[in-house]
Amino acid sequence: MENIGITNNQRIWESLFLSKDFSFERQISTDPVIIFIISGSMSLKINDNETFIVFSNEMFMAQYDNSYKITTLEQTHLLICNASLESWYTEQKWIEGVVLENEESYDYNIFYKLSLNKVFTQYLSLMNIYLEENIYSFNFYELKRWEMFFLLHYSYKKEELALFLRCILSNDIQFKKFVVTNFLNAGNVQNLAKIANYSTSGFIKKFKKSFKESPYKWMQKQKAKQISYEINRGIKSLKEISNEYNFSSYQHFSVFCKAQLGAPPTTILEK
Repeated sequence: MENIGITNNQRIWESLFLSKDFSFERQISTDPVIIFIISGSMSLKINDNETFIVFSNEMFMAQYDNSYKITTLEQTHLLICNASLESWYTEQKWIEGVVLENEESYDYNIFYKLSLNKVFTQYLSLMNIYLEENIYSFNFYELKRWEMFFLLHYSYKKEELALFLRCILSNDIQFKKFVVTNFLNAGNVQNLAKIANYSTSGFIKKFKKSFKESPYKWMQKQKAKQISYEINRGIKSLKEISNEYNFSSYQHFSVFCKAQLGAPPTTILEK
């Protein structure tokens, strides 16, 4: 299993031609990427749980808080756009308008993909030519990313965008970026609020507006995803993982895994 360029935030766009049965992974990150399948098909295993298939002329957003194990099912060509949270700052106004009428009834944890329409297909064809011609200009590719944002807004319904862009939707993307970047080091809600220069109550109120749930619940889920990823990698010992995530004892670590991941760490490792 290889870990290739889609985690490199220095490059806005990448073009990858992959042979059949080529596998790579995208780790939990602080930023999402959008992956376009130009030709071919591949399977995605998300957070070592469910597996989904993505086909030619489809796209999906690899969320910042998920890990992805990707395997090509045939020879496959991908275009990948680094869609970092800060790159959406200028799009705040139209993002605020991407809402669902009955938001509570939608499961934002499900995998969601979009078909490429004619406009997007032609746009990506040009992007591929630019990359093949080795045009080296960060500013140019940043402009093309903004063009992609516009095409998303222009080409798809709000209901589709709400599900496709769910991990970046917020009434304050800068606040969301701050939380995603700092929550793990902060350790708890009180410390995170202090770093953000908020009172704890003010921070919780703002957090709920941006993330649609309490900061404690969200931080626990993100911590659980990180721990699940580390266990399933099988590189670090369970004791090392327990210490790295500042559990007071291995027993406390085991209780956390059972509550958040449904099984003790030893059971997860065996699976």
